[in-house]
Amino acid sequence: MRTATILLLTFISIWSANSSYGQTCYSSSGCQDYSNFGINSSSAATLEYDNFVSAFHQSVVRDASGDLKIWGERTAANGTGNLLSPTIVNSINFPGLTGTPLKASIGSYYVNAFQNVLLTTDGLWAWGSAGGVIPAAVKSDSKFGKVSLGLPSGVSPSDVKMLFATYQTLAITTCSGGVWVLTGHTGAMRGDGTTGTPANWNTTWARVQKTDGTPLTNVVATRGAWGVLMALTSTGEIYTWGNRTWLGSGDQAAASRTQATLMQAPSTTNGPIKMIGATAAVNLPQATYYVLYENGKLLSTGDNVSRQKGDFTTTSNGNWVTPSYPSTANANVAGAPMDNILWISPNEHDPTYPSMNVITSDNNRVFAWGIQNGGNLGRSADGALNPGEPADLVAGGISIVETGGHTTMVLNKCQANFGYVGHKRAGSMGDGTSADGYQSNYSYGTNGLKVCGAEQPNLPEIKLANAPSVNSNGEYCRGTSVQLLPTPAGGTLAIKSGAAYATLADSILSFTGAGLVTVSYTVNSAGCPNPVEVVRTFNVVTCTPTVTISGKVWNDSDGDAKTETGENGIANNMWANLVGPDGAVIASVKINADGTYTFIVSKSLLTETGTYSVVLTNSSRQQGVQLQSADTPANGYGYTGTNRGADNTADATNRTGKASLGDLSTAADNSTVANVNFGISNDPLVLPVTFGAISAKIVNGKLVVNWSTMSETNNDHFDIEISKDGTSFTKIATVKSSAPNGTSTGTTDYKYEMDLTSSTAILGIGILTLGGLALCFRRKRKGLVVLAMIVGSTLTIAGCKKVSADQVNKGPLFLRIVQVDVDGTQSFSKVVKVTAE
Repeated sequence: MRTATILLLTFISIWSANSSYGQTCYSSSGCQDYSNFGINSSSAATLEYDNFVSAFHQSVVRDASGDLKIWGERTAANGTGNLLSPTIVNSINFPGLTGTPLKASIGSYYVNAFQNVLLTTDGLWAWGSAGGVIPAAVKSDSKFGKVSLGLPSGVSPSDVKMLFATYQTLAITTCSGGVWVLTGHTGAMRGDGTTGTPANWNTTWARVQKTDGTPLTNVVATRGAWGVLMALTSTGEIYTWGNRTWLGSGDQAAASRTQATLMQAPSTTNGPIKMIGATAAVNLPQATYYVLYENGKLLSTGDNVSRQKGDFTTTSNGNWVTPSYPSTANANVAGAPMDNILWISPNEHDPTYPSMNVITSDNNRVFAWGIQNGGNLGRSADGALNPGEPADLVAGGISIVETGGHTTMVLNKCQANFGYVGHKRAGSMGDGTSADGYQSNYSYGTNGLKVCGAEQPNLPEIKLANAPSVNSNGEYCRGTSVQLLPTPAGGTLAIKSGAAYATLADSILSFTGAGLVTVSYTVNSAGCPNPVEVVRTFNVVTCTPTVTISGKVWNDSDGDAKTETGENGIANNMWANLVGPDGAVIASVKINADGTYTFIVSKSLLTETGTYSVVLTNSSRQQGVQLQSADTPANGYGYTGTNRGADNTADATNRTGKASLGDLSTAADNSTVANVNFGISNDPLVLPVTFGAISAKIVNGKLVVNWSTMSETNNDHFDIEISKDGTSFTKIATVKSSAPNGTSTGTTDYKYEMDLTSSTAILGIGILTLGGLALCFRRKRKGLVVLAMIVGSTLTIAGCKKVSADQVNKGPLFLRIVQVDVDGTQSFSKVVKVTAE
C-alpha cells in the first residue's frame, strides 16, 4: 500500500501543476495578477501594465493563453530581421532559449535603436540593436542571447514583479518592493547616488536608494521614460530620479537627481493611486509625469512644450494640473476635467514623440494628445495636439490602448482584430506584410489577437491546430498546409483574399503559391449585437533554403516493416511531427488519406546540432512543445516497424512510432532526406499481445481488475492506467507477465486488486482535505471518489447532505491495460468503464 500511497500523492500534485498551467495568463505568478489589466484593472498593488508593450515599430503581448508574442522591426532572433505577424517566443523561433518566458519589454529610439528584453525562468535575454536597452558594454551583439550579467545578486526570475524598459535603461521591481536599474544613459539613472560616469556605472546593477541613503522599498510599480524613472509605493508615495526630473511643485525646479526623491503628492483627497506613467523626448528639456487615481481623476506635471500635459497650454512647470476634454463648443478650448479615466498609456518606451492615450469610463472612449507624427494618434493633423478623440473610435467600446513610439494600437470589445494607426513598417502592423507607409486612420486589417486581461472573452479566434512550416521571419512556406482551428464553433471559414495562392478544404488551408492569403471566420459572439469577423493573414513565400522530409504510414499486415504489394497507405487520423534535438516540435502535419506526409522546413529552424526525429501522434502538436514519444495508434493498431525509403532498410524492431533522421543542421540547402515510413497493423498475428476480456470494478472498497490475453510474444509486464475522460490516462500499478519468458500461445488470466480505503487512510490530513468527500459515501462509492482523486478530479466539500452518489456517477472513470514488451514497445487494451458494486 505504501507504493499506492506515493503514487496517489504524486498524481494529484502533477494534476495540480497541470491545471494551474492552463491558467497561466490569469493567475498570479509570484506577486502580480496578469488579469488586472485594461479597463477593468483596479488596485495598484497587483496591476499589470505590460500585457501589451509597444515601442517605435515593434510590439510584444501576453495573449489569453499566456504565451508571449512579438512582432515588428528587428524582432527576429538574429536581431536584424523582422517578424511580420505575432510570433510566439519559444525555443523554435528563438533558438537557444531556455526556461519558461515570464515577461518581456522593448526600448527604442526612432529608427536608430530597437532592443527587445525577455525574462525567463532561466534568466535575462536580449536581442536587437546593442545599447537600445541593455548597455552595449554588457551585450555588444544584436543576436538573441542570454545577458551574461544576469539579474542582480539575490534576485531570481520569480522575484521580478515588473520588467520596464525604455531607451538605454532597464528597471526591475521585485516582489519585496525593491528597485534595481541597469542603464547606459547617465549615472543619475542608477538612482543610487552615482554622479558622472565612474567605473562600472554602465555594467552593473544599481539598487535604487532614497536621499537618506537607505534602499527604496515597498514599491509596487516602477515606470518612466528616457532620462527619468518614477516609482509608486504601497502607501501611495511617488519617488523620482534621473537627469530630467520634476518634483510636482512649482517651487521645485526641474533638475538631475541621482537618488529617489519624494515628489509632492498630486492630491490629498482623491484616494488611492491606481497608475503612474511618464513620457519624454530626446529634443525636449525635461519629462512629463502622469498620475491616475482609482476614482478616475488624472493629473500631470512637467514638460509641456508639445502639449503633453493635456491642459490646453504649453506651460512647463512643476505644478500638477488636470488634463481636460475639449469644449463641446470649441475643440481648441479646454472643457470638462478628465475625472473619469480607466486606463492611461503614455509613450514611455521611445523618446521620439511624447504623447498620451487614455480610455474613459464614458462608453470606453479614447482621447489622445501630444505629438502626432505620421498619424500615430489617429487624429486629423500632425503636430502638437490638445486632447481630442480619434474620429475612427468615437463609437467607443475600447478595452485597451497601447501607445507606441510611432503607432497606437487598440482592442475593441466586439472586434477580434486589433486596431492600428501610425507608421506601418517592417511588420509593425502585424498583418503578415512588410509594407512601408502611413496608416492615418485606424485599420483592423491585422491578425486576430486576444490579450491577457483585455475584455474580449467571447470573441472568435483562428488558431492553428498544427505547427506550420515557416522561416525565421514567420512567413509560411509554399507547398505546405495548416489546419485552422476557429473558435467558438458554429461559424463560417472562408478565404477572404489570396484565393490564387491557397485552397481551403474543411479546415485545411493549403498554400499553392507565393502571396498574401487572408482567411476570415464569422460567428455570433455573446455580448455583441452583430456577428463578429476575425481575419488572419498568411504571408506565403517560396522558402529557401529548405530541407524536405517526406514519408508514409502504411498498413503493414505481415509485420515485416517492408512496403509490399497490397499493403496500402493509411492515415488512421494520425499526425507526423518533426522534433528537434531538444525534444521540441518544429512542425506538425496531418497524415494524408493515402498515408503520405511532407515537411518543407526552412533551414533557419534547423540550426541546433544533434539528432532530429519524426514522431507520430493521434493529434496535432503545437510548435515548441516537448514531444519525446509517440502516441499509440487508435482503432486497435500497433507499430510494426520503419523503413527509410527502401525495403532493404526495414527495421521491424523499431515499433515506437519514432524514427531518427540524424543531424539536419548539416543537411545541404534545398535537400530531400530519405523517406521516413512507418508500418502499423491491427492484425493479432503482428501485435505482441492479443487481449481477451477485461473488466474493472469497485467491490467493498477495492479496485478489482480482471483481464486475459489470448497470446503473448516477448511480453515483459502490464501497466494499469485510469482516466477521468477516457483520453488522458494515469498509471497506478504494474503487473509482471505470467507467460513463460513473456511468450504464450494460449489464454492467460490476470487479476489485480487495490485496497482504496486503506490507501486513503495512510495519506493523512493533507490528502483527506482534498478528498474528504470520500467519507460521505458508503464503501463502494468511496472507491470511485478515491480513483477520481487519482486522476485529478477536484471535489468540493460542502457537507455530506449535499452530495449524492449520482453526482459522482456523472463523471465516469475509465481503465485500460498497457502491455509493455521486453524492448519497451507498448500495445493497449480497449478502454473500459470502472463500475461500482
